[in-house]
Amino acid sequence: MFLGKRHASAGPIDYDVYRREQRHDEAVLSFMSKRVGVPKLSIRLESEAEVAPVESTQVSIEELDAGGSALDAVGIARMVAPLAVTDFYTEQYRRPRPLVFRGTDDRFAGLITWDGLNDAICNRNLRPPQLHVIMDGVEVGNDLFQVDNLGLGTRQPGPFVSRVDGRKLANFLRSGATFIANAIHDYHAPIRQLAEEIEQGLATYVNVNLYASWRSTRGFATHWDDHDVYIIQAVGEKEWHLFGETRNLPTTLDNRPNVERPDEPVWSGKLTSGDVLYVPRGWWHDARVDQADDGKGSIHLTLNTRPITGTWVLRWLENKLLDHEVFRQNTPLAADEASRRDYFERLVELIREQLVADVGDRFASDIRASWTEATRTSLSTYIEPWKSPLWRSFRLSLKGRRHAAMETCPAKGSFVLRANGMEREFDLRCLDLMRALAGAESLSVEEFKGVCRGRFSDEFIDDFLKQLIKDDAVLAIHPSAP
Repeated sequence: MFLGKRHASAGPIDYDVYRREQRHDEAVLSFMSKRVGVPKLSIRLESEAEVAPVESTQVSIEELDAGGSALDAVGIARMVAPLAVTDFYTEQYRRPRPLVFRGTDDRFAGLITWDGLNDAICNRNLRPPQLHVIMDGVEVGNDLFQVDNLGLGTRQPGPFVSRVDGRKLANFLRSGATFIANAIHDYHAPIRQLAEEIEQGLATYVNVNLYASWRSTRGFATHWDDHDVYIIQAVGEKEWHLFGETRNLPTTLDNRPNVERPDEPVWSGKLTSGDVLYVPRGWWHDARVDQADDGKGSIHLTLNTRPITGTWVLRWLENKLLDHEVFRQNTPLAADEASRRDYFERLVELIREQLVADVGDRFASDIRASWTEATRTSLSTYIEPWKSPLWRSFRLSLKGRRHAAMETCPAKGSFVLRANGMEREFDLRCLDLMRALAGAESLSVEEFKGVCRGRFSDEFIDDFLKQLIKDDAVLAIHPSAP
């Protein structure tokens, strides 16, 4: 008797593929059920024995009081106070679980306001694909809330530029839709500052989405995310429901589907302004404005950092091992047994050589060195800043300095700088110049020359800086820039 099925892929499969397979089976069985007049059937993508039962037992989630400790904190510490950042990540490594960090109303004051949201829409032209309108898990068509050409004498949308129609947008929001602004840190400076603080502190990449809603209806359907989520309640209140996890720490590319949603929440709670809810990867959740607050606006932000999993370690090892010919050689699957044995023995031996005691430190060092900071520009009157009469007042910032690493090679008379996703080699005599740049958030050209004066001529330092600026290793910031 047929008990279930699963894909026999030799590698992980994208979550969307599992979802499409599920929807395909559901559609086919629905048609069959209607045609033969029997109750709707279902086919699982796994056998019953492989699927853990989906339980809805209530769980208790620890709530921590951030108090005033979060007001002066920066980066991720601002969200996980009163825990120290290292303690937070240590606890989550040992036992991943949701946490609530209660804070005061002014904890995220200035991060986003209604005026700031209106500014992003009207003055920064926030629009699709960054902007989405969702109603009960279904996305509203972009053309239904954008400005149309209404004829002679009316304001016309610019050529090749779409704009949101405030009247149409408000109509959907009054009717219960949720407003979503993806990557709001690209549009709004206070949120961008928070994202950059976290990125620079953790050598990771941050994305922040904004959700605004007024009615007691869901935006997204109950779902799980393939990354940890820090939910910041910035304005108003919102009711959250956690449904637990059906697969521990699932990933987008996985060897098991994770599509069976639990029926009942295991925890429900309200976030108010200043609160943070931490939801580990894989926990099913949804949210809505509480029925008692229907009509009162809520803004929350979802902040996530890029997950770095064991699969990254394998990909890092792959990069190291590609220096060896055997890893670039075709696998001799059709050759005789002796050839196959020889090939895999050589592979195993090379892998073991890489798995030495400091493998974790080497991996972390390479990940930090490959980190690249967000794009910054400093355009001014002179596209070549060293030609500006204000050149000595320009401020210099080494890109990626927070996680830069330098390694000297005395035998070659050189040193290597690894920063901002690049590896550059310099004459060893320039080491003190680079240390001066790496040792400060920024310093003026005059200050830089002062540090190195007596050992290098002004002309030499100018030529050194020109090369770094041209190669995008250093940003030269006009003295009038904020």
